[in-house]
Amino acid sequence: MEISRQLILMFSPVHVPVGMLLAHTLPGGPVTAFIAGTASHLLLDAVPHGDSGIGHWVASAPNRKVRLQRILPMSAADQILTLCLFVLLIRSPFFMHDSLAPLLAGAAGSVFPDYVTGIRDLLPRPPAWLEKLHRFHDRCHFRGRDPFTTVTGLLFQIGLVLAFIYLAFRT
Repeated sequence: MEISRQLILMFSPVHVPVGMLLAHTLPGGPVTAFIAGTASHLLLDAVPHGDSGIGHWVASAPNRKVRLQRILPMSAADQILTLCLFVLLIRSPFFMHDSLAPLLAGAAGSVFPDYVTGIRDLLPRPPAWLEKLHRFHDRCHFRGRDPFTTVTGLLFQIGLVLAFIYLAFRT
């Protein structure tokens, strides 16, 4: 099993605040928040976001070992930043009065499709159902000409995260 040839990334710190916002806004508790977070991930992936160059760099590695050497450090840094952002946001005036369970579920749902793909990529022979979930997620990604370069795409995503932080603490 190869790691996805068409690897396109949007970093988790962009997805998590949206999942948390949906958890804050929608009634229904953790299950609703998780489903809404997952749906938001798929919708956000349809928006051009400028990091396809990174995905192509990872996918163009000559073999599975090199692909993993490229993606794992990025994924680890991404998850550490995401956890820090989550902890920061739950302490913000906007989220501080919300129950932790829905916020955590919304955040988890917002990164769930990427975890499905990551688990699929790590398994030597993923089960058919996991492959189907991965293909569905993959089809949700933007496929046109990306209007961003890698640098401007990363700056765009950083700007979105900073805007979320500003708005969460401005309240």
